Amino acid sequence: MAACVCSCVCLHCQPAPAAAAPPDATVEETEVVPPKLLAQVPLTYPQDAGEEHGDVTVLVDVDASGQVTDVRFESGPEVFREAAFEAGWQLRFEPATYNGQPLATTTRIRFHFAPPSEAHEEVGLEIVVHAEDPDVEDTKARTTLDELAIEEAAGDDLSETVSEVPGVRMAGGTTDAAKPIIRGQQERRLLVLYDGVRHESQKWGPDHATEIDPFSAGEIGVVRGAAGARHGPDAIGGVILVEPPPLRAAPGVGGKTVMAFNSNGLRPYAALRLDAAPAVVPGLAFRVEGNAAIGANRTSPAYVLGNTASRTWNAGTTVGYTWDQGRIRGSWHHYAFEAGVFYGVSTTSPDEFNARLEVGVPATSELWSTTYTIDRPYQAVTHDIAVLAYDTWSDWGSFQATYAFQINLRQEYEQVRSAITGPQYDFVLRTHSVDALYGHPEQYLPFGELEGAVGLQGSFQENVYRGYSLLPNYRGFGGGLFAYERLSLHRVDVELGARADGLWRLAVMNDDDYERHVRRDTLDASDCEVLPDQSRCPSAWATGSLSLGTLVHVVPELLDIKLDLSTASRFPDVDELYLIGSAPSFPVYALGNPDLGVETAWGASLTTGLRHEALEVELSGFGQRVDDYIYFAPDLTSNGEPAFDVTIQGTWPRYTYRPIDAVLYGIDGSVSVGPSAPVGLDVRGGIVLAQNRDSGAHLIGTPPDQLTVSVVGRPPSLGPLQDSELHLTTDFVAQARVDPSADFAPPPPAYTLFGLGAETAIGPRPVRVGAEVHNLLDTPYRDYSSLLRFYADQPGRDVRVRVGFDF
Repeated sequence: MAACVCSCVCLHCQPAPAAAAPPDATVEETEVVPPKLLAQVPLTYPQDAGEEHGDVTVLVDVDASGQVTDVRFESGPEVFREAAFEAGWQLRFEPATYNGQPLATTTRIRFHFAPPSEAHEEVGLEIVVHAEDPDVEDTKARTTLDELAIEEAAGDDLSETVSEVPGVRMAGGTTDAAKPIIRGQQERRLLVLYDGVRHESQKWGPDHATEIDPFSAGEIGVVRGAAGARHGPDAIGGVILVEPPPLRAAPGVGGKTVMAFNSNGLRPYAALRLDAAPAVVPGLAFRVEGNAAIGANRTSPAYVLGNTASRTWNAGTTVGYTWDQGRIRGSWHHYAFEAGVFYGVSTTSPDEFNARLEVGVPATSELWSTTYTIDRPYQAVTHDIAVLAYDTWSDWGSFQATYAFQINLRQEYEQVRSAITGPQYDFVLRTHSVDALYGHPEQYLPFGELEGAVGLQGSFQENVYRGYSLLPNYRGFGGGLFAYERLSLHRVDVELGARADGLWRLAVMNDDDYERHVRRDTLDASDCEVLPDQSRCPSAWATGSLSLGTLVHVVPELLDIKLDLSTASRFPDVDELYLIGSAPSFPVYALGNPDLGVETAWGASLTTGLRHEALEVELSGFGQRVDDYIYFAPDLTSNGEPAFDVTIQGTWPRYTYRPIDAVLYGIDGSVSVGPSAPVGLDVRGGIVLAQNRDSGAHLIGTPPDQLTVSVVGRPPSLGPLQDSELHLTTDFVAQARVDPSADFAPPPPAYTLFGLGAETAIGPRPVRVGAEVHNLLDTPYRDYSSLLRFYADQPGRDVRVRVGFDF
């Protein structure tokens, strides 16, 4: 007979985001409840084993629902290897938990094989927990923010939260909102996935924040570099992966609450999450969560930034059910944001615009005060996403299917007569999407292990717009087919991926907008079907992507090297093709270009990672060649000066979309000296250069060089105070390299900002308390990545205090 010896050693456990378990902590120290084997499985004694005895040890990955997701050989006679694999896939567990939350683990199982004439029983149990680092195994440069890091940014939007990652910056605007930039690529060239679903919204305005609530995330992964083969179109600069925390597995009720207050804008924030799993229905779990914040006008060091107040509230619920070989989960999340647009963006003439740049202070700023009132112009946005996901697995592999529906409502309000109460720009964007993924069983070859998957994606989207001339209505159908395989050798992993995508879109314009394009010679009758009251302009594109990634464990657990070679493509957005005009959240006059084609990037990234108790380093160099790069930049007059357009709403800088061939290259990374020492040093930053390949000119809008240096103190525990840290931070920003004559204003001067921070955990079930001061010296500055630089200084000193705890 053969016996299964459950010597369960959790080698790679990811604690629930409520609190991070220290490395090598025992069960008694961390409240980790180990996985429980629900039943022994029958083992088949191989006929060709004769009368041989043998022990085979395999590593079994057990997810947070207790299901086996992978089995890997560790040691033992070859003759028993296949039988051990088959048995490993049949095992069923009650998942490990940490403070009542499910815990994904890797468990060591030993199978003892003996001839059928003999009996053998042997049982042992040992649990050791180590923190799992998902970033190490990715062949791309990747950084994951866990739930504690997300909590430290309580109240910030998604772009502010991920800006702590090396190589990531924010693109600000003239409201209390921002967009992420990864390696010099703006949000259009980034793919944001929430719970595995592609986030869809109106991306044309610089003040359009990504409508995802960071509090709903258990972790946020940031992939730097092209990732189109795995994730799809738009992933030219990188991918932001927002993953909700797993539902509760153990019966009972738990949750999390966070509260914060920011002094600049007098902004309170509160968030609550409740998780429940009824004992009467094993496998069933629920979640309800929500948060809200309200902010007054923000202030620069010298004046109030009039009409920059904002209000945010978010809510969501999730229900899931898990059984032996599958799970199903449904969720709904609502995001609501309302924000004023800075008064100072409106000017009456080019001369007034230039005069304000020279003076450096917005007109009438002395009249503005700190208030929670949101006045015209302003934006009001809601975003709802409903997700239904199904997963199943067995010895034939795994299968995932997801359907999602998103509706994005955007209304923008101009300064108009008091008798007019409605919005002047009203958008409704609906998106249906379906994703399916089949992962084949891991193949154990003589020279390594092979795992992979094939998947498909499809979507239907329609945009309905009512208001001033700006964008057409449209419908679009898109889809993609992809596959990837990963071969794991002793110290080398190689991953190859390929993808094909297509998009068909029909834009419907009114007569006035169509005629404006005809007068500009950007459209003619052959491009569109001209009807009595509208023009219908169809477009279709197809593209492909490839990736080859290599991970080399030069010194296992110490030194890794990653090399990634990838391509990615992006279809032109509707606004890039057809936009004509401006809007409150888009304080420039923009002109689309219907002749734009598919943008294609060819990139390489080399990353080195060093992990030692005295030193942690990640350095990444990258380069990217982009063909038909869609360049959004100031339009120049015939004499080479930036152009302006005058409308009834004011005078606006004119920007246009044009195709160029571009190259982007740079370096980003982080260094941590003494990551656990009483005194340490953390350094992170990035440098990006983006140029026109034909002229060599630096591209307008490329983020400035940035370096952040932090001295960290970690005092010993004192009574109930644990895990205390003190931070002194310095941010150096060098601004941009662009030709001043090609923009409406030269890049602002370089600046240096200082900050302070302190945090600690109080009590056995810790209450986490923190305080940070940003721009400690209240330094006036303007940031090149923000359109606010044309009109006013950035907000000044900000003190934030926060409290969070789990229950």
